[in-house]
Amino acid sequence: MSNWREKGTPEPIAALNRVPLRECGEPLVDIRKACPGVRVARKCIPFLRATVAEMLNRAQELLPAGYRLRVTTAYRTLDMQREHYERYFNQLRDQHPEWSYATLRRMTNRFFAPVDQKAPPGHCTGGAVDVQLLLPNGKPADVTSPFTGWQAAPTWIEGLTPEAHRNRMILVEAMLGAGFSNCRDEFWHYSYGDAAWAVRVGAPYCIYGLIDLPPEWQKRVRK
Repeated sequence: MSNWREKGTPEPIAALNRVPLRECGEPLVDIRKACPGVRVARKCIPFLRATVAEMLNRAQELLPAGYRLRVTTAYRTLDMQREHYERYFNQLRDQHPEWSYATLRRMTNRFFAPVDQKAPPGHCTGGAVDVQLLLPNGKPADVTSPFTGWQAAPTWIEGLTPEAHRNRMILVEAMLGAGFSNCRDEFWHYSYGDAAWAVRVGAPYCIYGLIDLPPEWQKRVRK
């Protein structure tokens, strides 16, 4: 049996920043319409690149009968990404006053892409999506027991209960089978076409850079 800790590819910020961008110009689509078989969280900004939406449909098709994907996060504005980043950074600083600024940055970067780097955060490109697995009864599948919170985040964590491991692998295999790449530090985060995807799969360049929401949605999310 392979060692789970060896699975997945590191994606340091320096490596992301070295990825050339060849923006393909693909539009965002509303996944509430483009992905009718997938549930979308009420607070989610429901936009992804067209190809990513098609891949999400494929992942849904790969699930066992009755199971469904639920998108918790799709597109994010840079302001939203900054807010998430700063909140987690400040939380870590309060919990670990002994940590240096560099350590705080490094640990925050594990879960939230910074907005002050050349490589834009995946969610801001329309190429990244966070997903949840729903059981046939509509309830969220257990993919974390016996762990809680950030302890459960690494995709290939050891020690999951048999049920949690089985459910997690249903989710992972469907998303990877549809062509997504996974952030090994977050079992729920998948992307295609962004800089992180390029680093994970060894692509020579990425095809998705920053993209704006449709004008009517820009007004809705503007603070």
